[in-house]
Amino acid sequence: MGLFSFFRRKKKPPPGGPGLKEIFQGFQQVLVANNESLAIMGQLEEKLPDGNGVDWQFLRSRIDALDRHLSDLVAGLQRMSGGVWEELEKARIRIKENLRLRLEEARGLEAGENPQLRPSLTPEKLRNVVDLVLPLTLVDRRSQNFRPENCCSYRDITRFAHERAIQGMFGLMDGVEEGRYPALRLLKLDTPLPLNLHLMDLGGGLATHETPVPPASIISRPMRALWRGISHPGISWAGPVPVSVGGFLHVLAQTAIRPPERFWDKTYAIVAANYVNYSCRLGFHFATVDSFCGPVADDNFINFAFKGGAADELRRIRRATLIATVLERLGFELEVFKDVVRARFRKRSASEIEERLDLLGRLMAYVRQMDMLMSDDSKIYLLAERFLSGHYERPGEEETQGEK
Repeated sequence: MGLFSFFRRKKKPPPGGPGLKEIFQGFQQVLVANNESLAIMGQLEEKLPDGNGVDWQFLRSRIDALDRHLSDLVAGLQRMSGGVWEELEKARIRIKENLRLRLEEARGLEAGENPQLRPSLTPEKLRNVVDLVLPLTLVDRRSQNFRPENCCSYRDITRFAHERAIQGMFGLMDGVEEGRYPALRLLKLDTPLPLNLHLMDLGGGLATHETPVPPASIISRPMRALWRGISHPGISWAGPVPVSVGGFLHVLAQTAIRPPERFWDKTYAIVAANYVNYSCRLGFHFATVDSFCGPVADDNFINFAFKGGAADELRRIRRATLIATVLERLGFELEVFKDVVRARFRKRSASEIEERLDLLGRLMAYVRQMDMLMSDDSKIYLLAERFLSGHYERPGEEETQGEK
């Protein structure tokens, strides 16, 4: 059954909230607009270091296109949330107006009355414009400052909308589990791995809808590739990793002051024939993979985010640097801020997307609890090189595996 056929079935919305059709279609709208927005921001970032290729017409056209996608992004979030984020649209309009003023200032009077003359953009004028587009200031979703009115750039708009959309889908999954959406089913994956993974098929993602679902029944192209990496025989999910005394003591302290949230042991995957949104909360960290993998390279993408950990901030930052080091070597575009990693891999062939998803699945398993091992900076590059060379044993595991 296809996605549109699924939506045609009548479903009763929960009292006071959007129906399933609005949630799903709004979520898809957010994902498409977010990916298009990130692609345009990537184009701007590629040209910014030396300013080559950044003229008035290029900048104007890219920002106009970006604003159209952001309008769709906010509209999608409003649709799936029942219109609770009006402040985000106000923030978008505020930033758009500030951009208009700065663009006019950057254009200046250099072109005069002659439309054939192209105004030049000095580095200072260019920076004044892109400072409203590219910087990310809304980083920590748990901060009290993570609010739409605090968005200072277009990238903040994308960050906020995407985070709230994912949160909305987590809420939907919890509603399905609680029986509030009888038309939907969460299907538990049949796996010996210590992952409480539940799947929801939007159409063409699974060969069976009987729970538990065997991994062989995953027919979603990107989910199949991701699971291949997660379940790689050389990767260990079971048991604790070796830890330093300092790292272990900090974990005990964190556990005492930060009670576990009920969704930390849940992992959800929304799947379709060419799409997956995989969201995993384990312990004190969160990872999400959003990917489309089809026959047209320009449509394909992987968006990845990783945040958190139970160790102290320095160890969490080292683990984030380890993740970023590996992903950079694999060709991902990166944003890193403290213990937050956001990465993109876009416009590649399906085979390349599948290969990176496989490696991403391995990496997520490899870095499990790794923050407790990161006692000094040398561990970052040692572990990155080991992973990239296919040696997935972590320090202290080599002897154990050699005894088997």
